[in-house]
Amino acid sequence: MSRHVTFMTIDDAAHYSAQERAAIVAAYPEHEREARARGIPVLGSGRIFPVAEALIACEPFRLPRYWPRLGALDFGWDHPSAAVEIAWDTEADVVYVSKAARASQQTPAMQTLTLKPWGDWLPWAWPRDGRRETLEGAGVALAKQYAAHGLNMLSRHAQFADCSVSVEAGLMDMLDRMQSGRFKVFSTLTDWFEEFRLYHRKDGQVVKLRDDLMAATRYRKLTLSFVAGTGALPTTAGGVWLMFDRAGDKGIDGAGAGDFTGPASSVTDNIVTFAGTTGKVGKDSGVKAVDLIVGPASAVADNIATFNGTTGKIAKDSGVAVSSLAPKASPTLTGTPAAPTAAPGTNTTQIATTGFVKAAIDVVLGGVSAAFDTLSEIAAAMVQKAVDNTGITAGFTSTAVNDGTKSSGTYAPSPLGGNLRYVLNNGAFTFAAPTQAGDYSMVVQITNGASAGAITFSGFALSPGGNLLTLTNANKFNLYITKLNGAVTGSIEALQ
Repeated sequence: MSRHVTFMTIDDAAHYSAQERAAIVAAYPEHEREARARGIPVLGSGRIFPVAEALIACEPFRLPRYWPRLGALDFGWDHPSAAVEIAWDTEADVVYVSKAARASQQTPAMQTLTLKPWGDWLPWAWPRDGRRETLEGAGVALAKQYAAHGLNMLSRHAQFADCSVSVEAGLMDMLDRMQSGRFKVFSTLTDWFEEFRLYHRKDGQVVKLRDDLMAATRYRKLTLSFVAGTGALPTTAGGVWLMFDRAGDKGIDGAGAGDFTGPASSVTDNIVTFAGTTGKVGKDSGVKAVDLIVGPASAVADNIATFNGTTGKIAKDSGVAVSSLAPKASPTLTGTPAAPTAAPGTNTTQIATTGFVKAAIDVVLGGVSAAFDTLSEIAAAMVQKAVDNTGITAGFTSTAVNDGTKSSGTYAPSPLGGNLRYVLNNGAFTFAAPTQAGDYSMVVQITNGASAGAITFSGFALSPGGNLLTLTNANKFNLYITKLNGAVTGSIEALQ
């Protein structure tokens, strides 16, 4: 005849909705929920720790080096010997059970082989029956046997500060921590949770069955209470508190040789900086944390930060990217960059602005008219004709300037722009002497038009004394003008 057992949880009861299943589970006492809803075996009514596992279980993590740690042993032979490692987050006052081991009928030598890899430095708490001189140990106390095989056994058995070893006081401390969230166990420690579920009382007494890991965990309270009761942390010589040898704690790079120390006094909230190259001595930097610059909540990567006020402590995103700035070497500028204009005549490596360049060119031009302020204009006005290309001995040629038709008013020729000029006489007008400063000669050719009028001369005399001008259409005359030492003279030559 065969037998079959089907294991079901409340989650397999599909005829209930998820909300209904949650309501059913919530109606059970908290410490009975795993058993009633999931089938996890517990002894419910007399359970010593009526606490849901979810309240104390946590995922394993790497313990910080500065947390105090302690190993705790519960001796046994037929019933198992047990060991746990306890870590204490002193800042949050949370105790963590991080390792657990349990084995039956193992000698101290065999158990030590399992426990020493947890750390040679780890101090071990032990119960008062460790003083017993067992037959198995040939008259040597159990604690001394473990110490002889290399475990760092504490010099005294676990006890409270008043030297008591109350089981109930230790259990109540564990329960208080569990219920207040200050007691955690790595979720991978299945043996520990097995004992936790079955740990119970009968007729008010703790049942001493499968309780070895629970007992070892309870010794943690006894030992730490004793240490705390001294009022001060023990020294290296005392050894009962040290999690590692201070003199041997050399940090990650192995170069250190001791603790970090600060000055005898400092200003509250000032930043600490190193006072040397050893990395062990600190000093008050004189800079308060509140004086540091505070930036915006968000900014564009690689944008330049600028001050957002006059305090010098608040920054903002300037909106200017570092990549938009011109480098010091060989910059490529855009837009309309400006620079200081150097004084005229400056001959240094200073940048020449357009203002400086124009002022220098104006000096070269010397006030010449707009008709001669470019090289092309000058070249066009002074065409060098050299038959043999030998230089100025071939003479110069020029193109006469047309001053247009004159039929009224006053015409005063100027040598600027050309000393050879011509006009059309098509009405009576006044021919005035040139007023341009300097000494020069000019030739003005006059051609009569169909309406030629009489020409009146002003400011200079003609030579010879007569006026050869006529009014006949198409007749031409050359008027030669000379200005020398301020005196202007002229003579007329009839061409036809």
